[in-house]
Amino acid sequence: MHIPNINFTTEEEFIDQMYENAHDINVRMLIAIEMAMLIYDYEPVIAYLNDDYELRLEHTEWINNLERTLEYFEGTEEYDKCIETVTLLKKVKTFLGKDLVN
Repeated sequence: MHIPNINFTTEEEFIDQMYENAHDINVRMLIAIEMAMLIYDYEPVIAYLNDDYELRLEHTEWINNLERTLEYFEGTEEYDKCIETVTLLKKVKTFLGKDLVN
């Protein structure tokens, strides 16, 4: 399971690196959230920043980020990843719905 490492020193470099690594980050988003639901990790690691910080995604942001991931894969015409994202979105909504009840 590849976790992207984003190296930067300025905000501009950070933004550039995020664009350059967009595919890896979006694929990682799918994998990380899927795994997080299996092991009840509510803040999975999405990427490493400068080798020593972790970029994590709180469960309250999973749906918003998956919707952006879907837009990314639609834009790159990776329809198999679109299907995977929509399926995961449904699972996340169910998972979080159950979590909110308990």
